[in-house]
Amino acid sequence: MARDLLDHEAAQELLRAAEGRLDMPLKRLMLDGPEAELQATENAQPAILFHSVALLRELQTRGLEPGTVAGHSLGEFAGLVAAGGLQPLDALAAVRSRGKAMAASAPSGSGMAAVLGLDDAIVERVCAEVAGVVPANYNAPGQLVISGPDDALAAAISRLRQAGARRVLRLPVSAAFHSPLMKAAADVFAGAWQKIPLGRLNRKQVFNADAQVHAEPSEVRPLMVGQLTGPVRWTQSIRKLQALGADTFVEIGPGRTLTGLVKKTVPGAVVHNIEDMASLTAFLQAAHA
Repeated sequence: MARDLLDHEAAQELLRAAEGRLDMPLKRLMLDGPEAELQATENAQPAILFHSVALLRELQTRGLEPGTVAGHSLGEFAGLVAAGGLQPLDALAAVRSRGKAMAASAPSGSGMAAVLGLDDAIVERVCAEVAGVVPANYNAPGQLVISGPDDALAAAISRLRQAGARRVLRLPVSAAFHSPLMKAAADVFAGAWQKIPLGRLNRKQVFNADAQVHAEPSEVRPLMVGQLTGPVRWTQSIRKLQALGADTFVEIGPGRTLTGLVKKTVPGAVVHNIEDMASLTAFLQAAHA
């Protein structure tokens, strides 16, 4: 993870500072694992954020800055760095605390399921009929993730299949994220988050909670806590970016999941993915073509 980035002095410098701030072997985890340890949420969250921020810095050194930003769940912290509200090391400290809170407080006997091929309104109706199950991620049209206790999820999955879902599958996650069951984690994170310096954003950022733009720290702080217990409105956020004039979408960070979701939400949009130095170089070549 981030192996080619770490050949660059800027990323190495950020990594050294991050390891000192977080008191964790971030380099060893990203390069050597073991995989199970890297995937533990208290480790995965700072590793993913480091990867995203290091790529962002590489773009910035080449004179490229985002116009408007958004992030999916954890990605909102990278968004805050891009929007000028958080310094990278403060963002890493925040997500380390977030990951620890989620790992310690995640409720057992709960989980998430992806629902494919149904209108959001039908999924919402089924959730309303099954106590404890809620919409968690509005990822793209016809792709919504639900969260809840295991027994309630099983009941909801059965009803969604009867309602005509093309596919419903349990996700390999440890708990019902983005649901009221994460309140204990949100409460713990809120205490740590309040101590992290957060400035006014100097670029527009669309937030998961309401798919609206916010800039003042007094508005942003509760949104970042509330995302642990509320849904990620990604479909709505991408449409808001489009309404704000965005016509080119660039996913920065490991993986390509969001690139695919944007394509489903805004057919015909110009979409790029930057997950390593090779894809960064390809993007720069396309941008200057």
